[in-house]
Formats: sequence, structure tokens, C-alpha cells
Amino acid sequence: MTAQPDPRLARGMQVAAQMFPPGAAATAPRFEYPAEIAADWSAFSVSTVLGDVWGRPGLELKQRALISIATLTALSRLGQLRAYIVAGLNLGLTRAEICEAIFQVSVYAGFPAAIEGLGVANAVFGEAGSTAGQA
Repeated sequence: MTAQPDPRLARGMQVAAQMFPPGAAATAPRFEYPAEIAADWSAFSVSTVLGDVWGRPGLELKQRALISIATLTALSRLGQLRAYIVAGLNLGLTRAEICEAIFQVSVYAGFPAAIEGLGVANAVFGEAGSTAGQA
């Protein structure tokens, strides 16, 4: 008897392929986890975050990326923010849209959060190339 493929994981992998397509200007982020949990954690997080949440109907992936960028900026989760800015660019967000989302956060989460978020955005923009996502 063979195990049935997990539809949540499959859906999450489809979303991940859109967020971080092969050959994109910016590469997919890599996070380091202990070997004892790495495979289980990856399957769990991809199934839950990308399969269950990002794979839901109701919002376009670009909208989800913008919400994630604003939220991660407000929470000062800079490593994750970097990953979602890369994903946002890959999904078609412009640099201006990303900057505006972070600017908006400044009045709700504070200037320090926005300053750090804009610093992460600036670094990602530099890594992605001078014209990636400009509009």
C-alpha cells in the first residue's frame, strides 16, 4: 500500500513555485533548521502556510504578499520579510508598491519598524538588480 500524496503539501509546493520560480532574478530564501526536524518542519510549514493559507481562494497572491510584507515589517521579522519581499517581486509587485506598504506601516507600528523594513527592501532591491520590479 502506497501513501497518498498530501494535497495540502502539493498545493503549497505549487504556490512556492510561483513565489520563487526557478531562474528568477532573486533566489528562494534558505532557512537552516536542525537535521532532526528539518524534513518534518519543511513539510509542515509549506502545507500550512502556503497550502492552507496562501492557497485559499479570495485574494490574489500579490495581495497576500503585500499583506505579509506589511505584517512582517510591523512585527520586525526581518529574515522572513526579506523572503516575502523576494516573493512579492517574483509575483509582480513593484518596488514602489512594496515601499508604500512599508511606508503605511510606519504610522501604525512605528518609524523604527518602517526604517528597518525599508532597509531590508533596499537590500533585496539591490540584490534583485536595479530594474527588477520597477514601475
